[in-house]
Amino acid sequence: MRIVVIEDNKRVNSLICEYVNEIVSKSCLDYQLLNFYSFNDNLRKIIYNCDIKIYIVDLQLNSKSGYNICREIREGANDWKSIIIICSAYNQKEEIISLRLSIFTYVSKHINFKSNIKDSINKAIQILSSNNIVTIDKNTKICINDICYIEKIKQTKYCKIVTLDSKEYKIMKTIKMLKKELNFKQIRNYLLINDNNIRIIDKQEITFINKISIKY
Repeated sequence: MRIVVIEDNKRVNSLICEYVNEIVSKSCLDYQLLNFYSFNDNLRKIIYNCDIKIYIVDLQLNSKSGYNICREIREGANDWKSIIIICSAYNQKEEIISLRLSIFTYVSKHINFKSNIKDSINKAIQILSSNNIVTIDKNTKICINDICYIEKIKQTKYCKIVTLDSKEYKIMKTIKMLKKELNFKQIRNYLLINDNNIRIIDKQEITFINKISIKY
């Protein structure tokens, strides 16, 4: 799971990251926290990556406005599944609603900011995690959307799960069980792939959006 903080005030940015780490570290989810002070090419690449994310966006940025970043996420990248939390020092709730960009919630920086932002982050994580995780063991859970492929480990009772950040996890489940649980595409009796994370597929090789490739 990726959580993206976009806030040009360094102190506030740091506080939000602190709150995110505090909450997510208790959930056993594998997550990546990314923070930005302005809109740039790296942020654009993340927005156009098809995995589902949680965005925490400040409206009053010195570069591209928070409004336009939200439009970029929803209309430009056609991403209506990621969760967007808006933060602002001004009362712009009605204006945000009128955008019709499916904003999850609005948090004022002046009214109970710490408790409200932590509550919003926690609820967003619960929504994305409720039917969107694979439990590896009691201490490890990963988001389904972060999986590239699953491969049977020869001569064992385990399968190998490979994620977008190139991490590998062993799980004691069969390919048949995982196919039913995750609804992934099976292209060999030993291999499941997550269509959402495929960049190129041909008769011999699959390349995923993180540029890792496998032959099959």
